[in-house]
Amino acid sequence: MAILLTGGTGFVGLNIVEALLRAGRDVVVLDTGPVPPAAEAEFAALPGRLCHVAGDVRDPASFERAFAAAPIDALIHAAAVTAGSEREGSDPAIIAEVNLLGTIRALTAAHGAGVSRVVVLSTGSVYGEAGQAEEGVLDEAVQRPVPNNLYGISKYAAERSSLRLAELWGLDLRVGRPAVVFGCWERETGYRDGMSLVLQATRAAERGEAVAIAAQGPEDWIYAPDLAASVIALLDAETPLRRVYNLGTGQTWPLSAWCERLRIAFPGFSYRVAATQKEATLSVLSASSIRAPFRAAAVRDELSFVPQYDLARAFDHYIEWRRAHRTIG
Repeated sequence: MAILLTGGTGFVGLNIVEALLRAGRDVVVLDTGPVPPAAEAEFAALPGRLCHVAGDVRDPASFERAFAAAPIDALIHAAAVTAGSEREGSDPAIIAEVNLLGTIRALTAAHGAGVSRVVVLSTGSVYGEAGQAEEGVLDEAVQRPVPNNLYGISKYAAERSSLRLAELWGLDLRVGRPAVVFGCWERETGYRDGMSLVLQATRAAERGEAVAIAAQGPEDWIYAPDLAASVIALLDAETPLRRVYNLGTGQTWPLSAWCERLRIAFPGFSYRVAATQKEATLSVLSASSIRAPFRAAAVRDELSFVPQYDLARAFDHYIEWRRAHRTIG
C-alpha cells in the first residue's frame, strides 16, 4: 500500500516524501511540478518506491489518476498556495481555489476511493489576529483562529470544511498546523510567495553580503526534517486525542541567533538589526504572518513526536546539506 501526498514536489512535500521513502514506505505524489532531478536521484536509493503523477488538486480527474497509480491507504494533503500581499490583490481566486477547493476535492476523492485516514496540512497563519494579540503561547485547544490574510483565511476555511466532511463521511481526519518551517528543499516553486527568513539570510551569507534584519522576538522555528517527522507521527497515530495539532518543537530563537552563526561560518557576511521593518533587507511574507509561538506539548506528549534538531544541530546540518545541493538554490 502507498500514501498519496498532494503537493509532494514542494518544499515541505519533498521532506515528507524523503522521510516516508527512508522508512521504506511507498509514496504517490500528485503535483503540478516535477520532482527536482537532485531529489529524484537521491530518493531512488531509498527503500520506499516513489510514483509521480502530474496533476492539479483542483481537477477531479487528476485524483482519479493518482488513486489508480497504486493501492492507496492514506492521504496527506499538503498542496497549497502560500500567498503574499501582492498575490492577494492580483489573483485572489487561485488562493481560494487551491487552498479551499483543492482540499475539498482531495477529501472527496479519498472518500470515493474508500480511503479514510487523511492528514490535512494547514498553517500557523490561521491564528491571525489571535496570534498577534497573544503574549504567551498559542494553544490549539484554547485560541480560536481569527485569520487576517487570504492565505490564512483560505486555510482555515479548508480546516473547517475538512472537519465537516469528515463528520459527514466518517473520515479519520487529522489537521496539522506547522510552526515556522525552514530547511532542506526550500526553493522558489511559484506557489510560495516568500522564502523563509533563514533561507534569505543563508543565501546572503553564501554570497558574502550584508543584511539588515527586523527587530522581533524569538520565533518557533521547526527544521523541515522535524516537520516531516511530526506529520508522519500525526498520520500514524492510532487514536489521536484531538483533530487539530500544532506541529512544533517548543523551541524558540530569534533570527539574530541564526545570523550570528552565519557570521562565524561565512567571514564575508555581516548583519545588523534594523530600526524599523521598512529598513530590513529580508522580507516577511506579510506583516500579518508574524505571531506568538506555539504551545507544542500535545504533538510531543500525545503523538510521541521527538524533535531531533535544535538551533545548533539544524544549522550544521542545513549548511552541509546546502553545500551538497548547490543546484537547489
